[in-house]
This record gives sequence, structure tokens and C-alpha cells, in this order.
Amino acid sequence: MSPDRATVCLSFDFDAISIWIGPYAATSPSMISRGEFGTVGVERIMRLLDRTGIPSTFFVTGHTADTYPDSVRAIAQAGHEIGHHGYLHENPASLGSKEEERGVLERGFAALDRVAGVRPIGYRSPAWDNSPHTVELLLEQGV
Repeated sequence: MSPDRATVCLSFDFDAISIWIGPYAATSPSMISRGEFGTVGVERIMRLLDRTGIPSTFFVTGHTADTYPDSVRAIAQAGHEIGHHGYLHENPASLGSKEEERGVLERGFAALDRVAGVRPIGYRSPAWDNSPHTVELLLEQGV
């Protein structure tokens, strides 16, 4: 690499309303509406990435895929990687059991496949936390 170049990794979390209705258990329209801006933000980011020719990774919750399928399909169709980010932004360390965590992973994979036809090989914990089972479950799922 020449001395005047740098390598940068750009990735984005597309949580939309899932973080507000999931771990924050928000019922207030004000709080939930904060996630509605996510689709606008994704459109703006996608235009910037397209204009500059930069590929990226978007970590998407399954709920976001189910709720905003056009946005998630646009990410995939633009050639960006889609990574798994839980279903409803669940913290793996807060889930009750290994089976519950497996169910969340499977539900997220199913939503991303159904909406965008992708099977992610990347994962970002929705809470930047792992349970004692997370790594084993991710390996089991081919991540």
C-alpha cells in the first residue's frame, strides 16, 4: 500500500425501531419514532457509498428486515454485505437459555433470507455482549 493511502472499514447498524421496542421496551410513540429515521439514514448512507464507490457492511436485525424490507433489499442489491444483528436487538447475555439464544439467531437468519435472500456470515452482537453460548451457537450456524 502506498504511504498516502489508508484502509478503513465502514459498517453500520440498521436497528430502526427494534432497539426501542426490544431491549428498551418502549411504548411511548416519541421513543419509538426515533427508530423511524433509520430508513432515511440508510438511504443517505447508501447514496454516499454509491457516490464514492465504497462497499460496506450493514448489521441488520431480523425485525428491521421484516419491518423495512425495501430498505434491506436495497442494501443487498447494492452489493453491500448484510450481517446478523439479532432479531429484536436482544442482548445474548440477557436471554434465558442457550435454546432461546439459538431461536433468536434462527429467527434473524430466517428474516434476512426471506427478505433479502442472504445468509449472513458476519455477526455483531446487538449489545456488544455475548453469553457463554454465543460463540458455540455462531459456529454451529456457520458464522
